Amino acid sequence: MMKRGQLLTEDAKEHFFKIAYPAAPFQEYVDYYFEISPHTDAADFYINGLPSSNTLIAFNLNEQPWHSLKEGSDTPAVFNYAHLLGHTSVLHTGVYAGGMHTFFVKLRPGIAALLFKEEAASFVNTHIDLFCLWGKDLSAEQLIAAGNFRERIQLFQNMLLKRFVNDRHYMKVQRLHQLVKTFHSLQLKGEKEIEKICQRNWVSYASARRDFLQYIGFTPKYCQRISRLKLALKEYKKQGYHFYYEDFGYTDFSHFAKDSRQITGRPPSLLI
Repeated sequence: MMKRGQLLTEDAKEHFFKIAYPAAPFQEYVDYYFEISPHTDAADFYINGLPSSNTLIAFNLNEQPWHSLKEGSDTPAVFNYAHLLGHTSVLHTGVYAGGMHTFFVKLRPGIAALLFKEEAASFVNTHIDLFCLWGKDLSAEQLIAAGNFRERIQLFQNMLLKRFVNDRHYMKVQRLHQLVKTFHSLQLKGEKEIEKICQRNWVSYASARRDFLQYIGFTPKYCQRISRLKLALKEYKKQGYHFYYEDFGYTDFSHFAKDSRQITGRPPSLLI
């Protein structure tokens, strides 16, 4: 039986965790960069990966692999070298052993479809050898040779500059990002509220739904639900049972717990 994982948030102070945020113009493409590198003699660390509309790129920087177990599965995936980890509707538990060292890029929603010129649906709940998608534009060897975290970020951003162009698809993804940003800042309980947000952004709900499915593979409603759950879990981890669930659009704690079970298969207490 796998050990219970915990939620690792962006403000975590763990010794093995580094995080950095991109400057303009890369903020349009990347939410943030992070590295995980436990000490060689450290015990295995288990991290819960919540369902997400973001896509991860993972570069292993040494020969120590890391593992990921999908909820309901008994066989973990083993990650060596470099992989794209698609946006997911399923909880995954990452297992990070002592001595491993991996550089991650958290792409913004919809960016993977533009970056790799593939249908968003092909990335949902899957992982792909990165070099099947982009050849040798940026190799793990280049990142290993880089002196530090900052240099690895610079190498990745140099690659982005070569691959992106402002086309009609990019403009649609920018509009999608504006809608997702609004999901983070408002109490939302259903599609009617999302329809109002669409109207304020001069786009019909039908058009927004089509764009979400094309570039992310999920509906706006589902993206809103997983975004809300993650924000609520972060507050629950800080404040405990008496956190203000109303601030996240939940009518009571049981509503929050029910949403957690429906989305991840677990109650909130087993996610943090």
